[in-house]
Amino acid sequence: MPTWSEILRELKETQKIQKKLPFDIVRRKYLKQLQEYTKRNTILYASNWTQGKEISSNLTSITDEDVQGFMEVISNLSGEKLDLIIHSPGGTAEATEALVIYLRSKFN
Repeated sequence: MPTWSEILRELKETQKIQKKLPFDIVRRKYLKQLQEYTKRNTILYASNWTQGKEISSNLTSITDEDVQGFMEVISNLSGEKLDLIIHSPGGTAEATEALVIYLRSKFN
């Protein structure tokens, strides 16, 4: 896996070639590599909480609505294993517990 500075360099190069969404292109590339390496489904839950903008915590934290979103995303996945990457400042204990219970019911 590359270092942070190597990823930044790759982002800059990608932006020169592909003007739209260089972060998304590079992020998807490494998520795909992780999935291919582990042979497991891979989901990234990322919120915009580190961008310095004033955003309501209910828009960046795990809430009951997120559980519904996970259910929809996971409904079409096959396999028994999951790599879950969460980039969030937290969330409600109840929503997080519901999410963990649901994920454990679907994956080993």
